Amino acid sequence: MGIQFLGLVVTNITGHYSTSILLNKTETNKDILITCSYVFMYWLGSFWTSSCFYYGKKTNKTYVKIFPIFLNLTILLYALWSQHLIIWLLFLVSSTQNALGANHSDNQIRASQITGVVMASGLDMAKYFFGGFSADCRKDFLKAFSVKMLNIIGFIVGGIASFFYSSLSILWLPVAFYCIVSVLILKKKL
Repeated sequence: MGIQFLGLVVTNITGHYSTSILLNKTETNKDILITCSYVFMYWLGSFWTSSCFYYGKKTNKTYVKIFPIFLNLTILLYALWSQHLIIWLLFLVSSTQNALGANHSDNQIRASQITGVVMASGLDMAKYFFGGFSADCRKDFLKAFSVKMLNIIGFIVGGIASFFYSSLSILWLPVAFYCIVSVLILKKKL
């Protein structure tokens, strides 16, 4: 969505970090600060999401784990209703989503790296069928695998949908996704 509407990748920060290093020689301090603010917002989303996840897990308060999802829903609904995307908020939403995927799969996946998610799901299937796990291990394994499958499906559906939609109405897709994930978390399926 960042590329579609703003011409900027917001799903990871690797390129933005190296760009800020290069800008140090050719651009103004303002450009460097803007790039660093993108990195900070990405970090903030990951930190906040992980804090909610681990606090909710530690205190057995499942509802705390969905606070980041409600933040993302709020930001996406704001973008839909106001017809404006704020780039810093997109970095926050992207990082929050990536941290959700990582936390709910016990850090086995990073949601923004679809190649790794697809490869890991293949490895998981082989381990599931031929790894000789106990029944308890299989249950945990299936939980992590379902998170990977949700990520893969989300990337595929999002990619196909973005091909057909060129307006902010495409944001209804992640809104629906977050609603489904919220229900799964509250029912302790994720």
